[in-house]
Amino acid sequence: MLSKLLKYDFKNLYKTLLPIYLITLVITILTVILNNLSDTSNLFSTLNGLMVLSYVIILMVLLVGTFFLSIRDFYLDFASERGYLINTLPVKKSWIITSKFITSVVTMISSLVVMFISILILVIGNGEWSVFANGIANIFRDIPGDAVVMLILMTVLMIAAYISGLAVCYLSIALGQLKNTNKLGFSFLAYIILYIIYEMYFTFALTFVGIINPDFVRSLDNEIGVIPSVNLLFGILIGLVIIITAIITPITNYILKNKLNLE
Repeated sequence: MLSKLLKYDFKNLYKTLLPIYLITLVITILTVILNNLSDTSNLFSTLNGLMVLSYVIILMVLLVGTFFLSIRDFYLDFASERGYLINTLPVKKSWIITSKFITSVVTMISSLVVMFISILILVIGNGEWSVFANGIANIFRDIPGDAVVMLILMTVLMIAAYISGLAVCYLSIALGQLKNTNKLGFSFLAYIILYIIYEMYFTFALTFVGIINPDFVRSLDNEIGVIPSVNLLFGILIGLVIIITAIITPITNYILKNKLNLE
């Protein structure tokens, strides 16, 4: 059943994302062409400036849009008329929520891949591939082991934080759908309150860590051995994100399972 839910969710997301991916690649190619022609005339130079602006905008749309499409998809399934269809299926709400998490993370990764491909096209098209490749090679050639661990922890933290951000949005929608009218407005209000609580949670938790271990805080200001301290900080943040997500998600599941309101 989870596979069917994933297929359904991927279809809903990619029918909007695929055109955005195509537009991104088209704008990238046009940016390369106009950039190479910009020195030939003032017209091409002006068009190149406009195309570069369009390129920056489409990259922002690519990332921000992927996130909001996931949120919109969750909202439509639990706070709109579309919810009548999916919520009549003999499937646990936890499976539906899990499917939303998986599809959202996968689509964000695919959007980042498209963004990376776009940047590669831009670099190669402008004849700067050797400089780019040598720069990347130099970074990884001399990178110490602790820095590799830091990059891994940073990646894990970004993924965990993204999932946690989704969890907060999902809970906001679950709370907002309890109302019979203006569900979107109440969802937004719930998000503001939850976000404040979310930030306070991290502030108090990190403050507590600083109080019980002041040497750790001082080590972050010390250039010698700062990377191990940063790795420890990332580890603490990952743990805090996992804890808050593990608290939020069951609450969302409980509300949608026992208090679902499709009126």
